[in-house]
Amino acid sequence: MTAKNPHQPLLEAQLPHWARQAAPDQWAALKQTQTAPWQTQDWFANAAPDLRQAVHASQARLIHSQAALARALKGLKQITEFAEPLLQGAIAAQGVHAPLRSTELLRVERDWHWIGLRYLYRHRRDNLLQAALQNFADDEVFTPESAIAPSHSIQVTAVQVQGSAPLGMQVPVAHFALTSERYQVDRLPLAPATFATMCRDLDLGSAYQAHLEQHFARPVTRALAIRVQQDRLRLAADLAYLRHLLDGSTRDQVEQLLQGGAVRCWQLALFGTPLYEVMLIDAGSGALALYLPGHDPALRQCNNLDAVHDTLATLLLEPDARQAFMAYIRQDERTHFLDLLRQNLDVTGNTAYDRPWQRAAHADLRPTRVAITAEPFGHYQDLHLARLKHEASLLAVPTAAADADARARRLEEWESLGLDALNIAAFFIPGAGTLMLAVTACQLLGEAFEGYEAWHEGDRHLALRHLEAVGLNLALVGGFVAAGKLVPKLFNSPLMENLQQVRSNDGRYRLWNEDLTPYRSAVTLPENLQPNALGQYLYEGRHFIRMDGQLFEQRFDSHLQQWRAIHPEVPDAWQPPLAHNSQGAWRGQHEQPGQWPFAKLVRRLGQPYATYTPEQLTQAGRLCGVDAARLRRVHLEGQPTPPLLLDALQRMAAQAEVEALAEKAPPGLFERLYNGSEPTTPSTRKLLDAYPRLSPALAKRLLAPLGEAESLAWQQYGQLPTQVRQLLEQVHGELPLVRALEGVLQPARASSDSERLLFSALDAMPDWPGDVRLELRGASPEGPRLEQVGSDHATTLRRVIKSVEGYEVDLGERPAPALRDPDLCRAIEQALSRSHRDMLGITTADGSSLRQHVLDWVDKHRETLAQRLWGQRTALRKPLGGLRGGRPLAPEPPQPRLAGSLAGAYRRLFPDATDQEFENWLGNDEDNPNADDIRSPTQRLHDLQQRLDTLRRDLHEWARPDPQHPHQRHLAIRPIINAWRRLSTIALEGGGRLHSLDLSGLELDNQALASLALPDDFTHVQHLSLSYNRSLSQLPAEFHERFPNLNRLLLTDCRFDTVPHLGNPEQLAWLDLEGNRITWSAQAQQALNRCPGLVVLDLSGNPLLQAPDLRGLAYLRTLFLNDCALSELPQGLSQMVEPNIVDIGENQLLRLPDGFNVPRPVANALRLESEWLGAPVLAQIEAYNTVHQVDLLVCEGDYLEFFEQTGPAEMAVWQRLPLQYRRDLRPLLELEPFVSHPRQARAEFWRRLALIDADPALRQQWLTHPPYDLFNLPL
Repeated sequence: MTAKNPHQPLLEAQLPHWARQAAPDQWAALKQTQTAPWQTQDWFANAAPDLRQAVHASQARLIHSQAALARALKGLKQITEFAEPLLQGAIAAQGVHAPLRSTELLRVERDWHWIGLRYLYRHRRDNLLQAALQNFADDEVFTPESAIAPSHSIQVTAVQVQGSAPLGMQVPVAHFALTSERYQVDRLPLAPATFATMCRDLDLGSAYQAHLEQHFARPVTRALAIRVQQDRLRLAADLAYLRHLLDGSTRDQVEQLLQGGAVRCWQLALFGTPLYEVMLIDAGSGALALYLPGHDPALRQCNNLDAVHDTLATLLLEPDARQAFMAYIRQDERTHFLDLLRQNLDVTGNTAYDRPWQRAAHADLRPTRVAITAEPFGHYQDLHLARLKHEASLLAVPTAAADADARARRLEEWESLGLDALNIAAFFIPGAGTLMLAVTACQLLGEAFEGYEAWHEGDRHLALRHLEAVGLNLALVGGFVAAGKLVPKLFNSPLMENLQQVRSNDGRYRLWNEDLTPYRSAVTLPENLQPNALGQYLYEGRHFIRMDGQLFEQRFDSHLQQWRAIHPEVPDAWQPPLAHNSQGAWRGQHEQPGQWPFAKLVRRLGQPYATYTPEQLTQAGRLCGVDAARLRRVHLEGQPTPPLLLDALQRMAAQAEVEALAEKAPPGLFERLYNGSEPTTPSTRKLLDAYPRLSPALAKRLLAPLGEAESLAWQQYGQLPTQVRQLLEQVHGELPLVRALEGVLQPARASSDSERLLFSALDAMPDWPGDVRLELRGASPEGPRLEQVGSDHATTLRRVIKSVEGYEVDLGERPAPALRDPDLCRAIEQALSRSHRDMLGITTADGSSLRQHVLDWVDKHRETLAQRLWGQRTALRKPLGGLRGGRPLAPEPPQPRLAGSLAGAYRRLFPDATDQEFENWLGNDEDNPNADDIRSPTQRLHDLQQRLDTLRRDLHEWARPDPQHPHQRHLAIRPIINAWRRLSTIALEGGGRLHSLDLSGLELDNQALASLALPDDFTHVQHLSLSYNRSLSQLPAEFHERFPNLNRLLLTDCRFDTVPHLGNPEQLAWLDLEGNRITWSAQAQQALNRCPGLVVLDLSGNPLLQAPDLRGLAYLRTLFLNDCALSELPQGLSQMVEPNIVDIGENQLLRLPDGFNVPRPVANALRLESEWLGAPVLAQIEAYNTVHQVDLLVCEGDYLEFFEQTGPAEMAVWQRLPLQYRRDLRPLLELEPFVSHPRQARAEFWRRLALIDADPALRQQWLTHPPYDLFNLPL
């Protein structure tokens, strides 16, 4: 944590004017309101829990009511804060532009000395603000020596003048010295009389009276102030009852009063002086409850009025208590009251006020009480307003009440007490009684902190300390605190580091602690209310969502185009923006899913996930291959919720219910619980016919997001939105593996797919004993072989027999079936000998070790398993070349995360930012692009947030629906925002990541891109995909120039008729134009030549007719020119260095160039295979193979799977096979046993080829059979 408070500029900017002038003792009083000293007392800690809880609840209630009153009084100003701008404007209108506090009225009085027979001069100096506030009588005159001038230009010199007194007719005049003054002043062009007239006309006192009336007399404000009065009494009563200072019946009386009951109350007076805020409450049977708000204790029970007198007399002996007691007395009555109190209470009658007194024997405070006939709390609030007005009239005197003599007396009295009128005026409202002190503290907190009333008491106190440090340092600079005074140093704290700056409704920034707890709604929704597709509950015209099991109300901000959380009690509170994935996964935009555990990541996907245990969530995640990294992308990028996750959880829940009933479970119960009892709709049935692996429940869920028009298009024409169709294909492909794994984890759900998966995992075990074969047989040891692992030539055979009742281990002799086990994992472990289990690392015989092994194996190979075991495999087409679908190849190691407010704010914008990226953005080194930026980091963050908000608004305007030209532009908003926030990335196989923008398959056309005005905030994007936008044929310069550092451009299956021109093509390394309409031309060649850094080029599926010239592409490693209607090879193949693949298949090549010879790596990577090749070119290819032992038709990569874990011996066997035979072996990779048991199949494959190779007779006999029949030969 740095020593400097990151939010100090904000605190300085938000600090009210009056707080910049407050004295240390005033700050201390404010801070005291945010502490609860009783919390540290033993008597509180030892009290009953329910009593402590009641006190805490009352304290929280009071804080909230004080904060509500503070908000209602927004705009209420202290006297000086109110008057200063008005007076400044008035003197400016007189042509004077001078600071009020350092410009003074020099009032010179001229007194006639009757003895000395001359005038003597004296003066008073008041700055203009104080003089204007004290105002002027209408008959005041000013001597010619009086002036208005800057303070530093007024020089007053004491002088001795000669007085002359005649002693008699014949006696000479007596001369003697008299003291007078001389003045040297640089006057301002504003005469004192003119100033006085101006002040009377301005009448600041009356204006301030109206200001008080305006703010305090409103019914809403009055009601809130009454609530504060009540909540203060409630807290006092709870504390007094806990401390046994009230009995139960008195506490009941107080509660009755709080509830509006008829309880007698009185206002107390001492020496005839009314005590404001002090209340006597009838406690029954003559007893009274004495309420002294602000004291400790504030409420106590007294037997009668004499007991009240005795309590007060004892209390007022102490100086601190006397000082605090003055808050109950009007300011102009305090001096007189203290004189009477000392005379009647102090034994000597003259002990200093700041010393303890000894009680006089017959002390009499002369208490009286006046019955309150109105509603007590409203009565006291009215008294408070009257008192405020009265005391304000002493500090800001209305013109009608201006009196020079009264003014002189007031100023003399304040000065005798060491008080400064302006200091009193600057802290006037909190200083008048005890009611407004805490409210003023709340106002002060509310200026800089959002939602402070929900904070812990210690945090509120610490926040005030930060404001105090800033305020007193500003006061020191401004000269409002004496230089010798001890001023706290500016400091930082964990609180400041954990607060974030948010822009409130009034446009000002405040600090928020990013806690949504205060935003929880207490509304009770109907039990049968279902959420919409977004996960929202619509109730009585309002929108609600659930997060972490809590209900929140929200509204849509049309300006920001975002949903925002609404505070249930404070309408003008900060409304945190909310993010969602359009499928029910809501979160606060400030939240950091990167820090969430897996269970929370799942539960925040929506309400349906809330009821499952962490263990169930983890198991479902492993079933579906959904890890924490993927779920974080869902929350951060708004990606769709993995559709199989909830399906797996619901199946687990249904199975649990079935197992709970055990043998009592009726047949078909699982299907009814899982799929429901409602009949299948025609739309669902149609989807099940098209995608037979789906279940009715899953099909229904996948169709649920369709709108009315989309549902109709599906029912009538079988058309689905692109994204829905892609999701269906993804689910359909993943489902067999998920169901198979489900059967491994839950034996009751086992299927033939589970068996296939389990035996595939066994086959992949590198330590499987070579002499052991394990079989799964149906019904009996001689039944059909369902699965197996191990060689057919193994010497040890183990069997597991499958029947309707379960699995049993074949023990050799079977006069009767052995014990049946539903768990195949356990049966296999028991079938293996102890030594074989040890060899395989299986430490148990209950199935758990093998089950864990299968899980780990699936986790490691999931990306290929579903396709290999249950998908349609295709020949090698296009290696990803380092791309893995945007996900890291393995979980990224946890990165250290810098804590702190600035880092948190930066990650609100860029959640994936590393510490180094943040430090680079923050740093000021010469290489940093922000080195010349004079803005503070906080201001830069504000500007970034505003740029993001502007981008979001602009995108929504761009995507506004157009009935005349329907489009899907709204689907592009989220990817663009994610790219701006650096969320969308492509992971590279060799490590590292590229920032990407994926706009593929969104039905974008030329007009969409031409009208998409992006800001210059995408320089980090290196990977851009616009593939599958089948109406797109142009790449506007205004669009592609926003990506000056583009490294990869994907334009697959669009409508381009030539290679697009780019603004900065030199950096492009990957260009994919597969499936467009390009016919090669000089223009296309020119555009290609401008991309000399290309490493990957794909022009497949274009009617090129003419081959491109590759000689200018020195770095080219991967080339796809298949199905391009080419009749000749491109130039430049021989220049390629270490190519990955050079696919020029499916073309109509006529012949190879004369003397064709390319480096062997190029030849190995080359693929020319095509059904349209004629005899001449085929003869050339055969001849090339004879000379160079390289097959130009088939890429070497097509055979790689055969050669895993092989050596030179296998390669020699391979080279001796006929060329066409080798080519025709490739289909074996698509068939069993290669599909399910590749390790076993590979061993058997080479064993058979070795036998054929070693025996000429076998070679002659079996090489005439179709190669795909190799495993069926009797070898």
